[in-house]
Amino acid sequence: MGDRWDARRRLVAATAALLAVATAGCSSDGGDGQAVTTIGAAAVQQVVTTVAGTTTTPAPATTVAPAVAAVTVPIDAAALLQQSIAAIAGGYHFRTGVTIDSAEVLVAEGDRVGDGTRLTIWANGTSVAYAITPAGSWVFPEGGEWEALDTPPATTDPLGALTAPLAVTGTSPDGVAASIVATVAASALGVPGAGNADLQVQLAGTTLSEVSYLTTVDGRPASVRSILGPVVDTTPVAAPI
Repeated sequence: MGDRWDARRRLVAATAALLAVATAGCSSDGGDGQAVTTIGAAAVQQVVTTVAGTTTTPAPATTVAPAVAAVTVPIDAAALLQQSIAAIAGGYHFRTGVTIDSAEVLVAEGDRVGDGTRLTIWANGTSVAYAITPAGSWVFPEGGEWEALDTPPATTDPLGALTAPLAVTGTSPDGVAASIVATVAASALGVPGAGNADLQVQLAGTTLSEVSYLTTVDGRPASVRSILGPVVDTTPVAAPI
């Protein structure tokens, strides 16, 4: 029994540590997106046919339309971001997925209700449940029982850091949907030390639907994506024991 309980405790510690590293964006390292240009199949076939010598007449001249810059509507990105955070102050449901080398390795899902949070973390084929309130935090490893924690578990979503970003920029194609980049200190995401992280935020009006960012875990490319929505379990979060 003692060995099994020690194993569960190690699982809790390991899961919390992984969540802390993966969801912290703890360094300024990131990945630069690469634009991919695709060529239509018809255009490819035309080139192949011409080079092979089977085309006896020149291809008709075509007119290439000049590139048109995307139209955007001016927005106050900083104000819009704060309005969206205020709109969910009473609670929200979240699903945070951590992907390393294109494989999802950890999922944290739950509800923030008032000043309490209940969530379950899945990793390595098992799960750990948490109940977090201002009075304390409790953990329930799969197959175990509720136990009070001496310290709160790692943060599970980055919304706290968004309340005081270092910089905010954003664009909107129609004045309703918006893509915002909020730069925050890495320490605001739960990890001490220098460095900043850029959080990608998706809004529909004042509805905050997604927060994501890139980071590295053990030198490997990783991404963290939180999907937000209405509270699923509206029951107030209370001490389970």
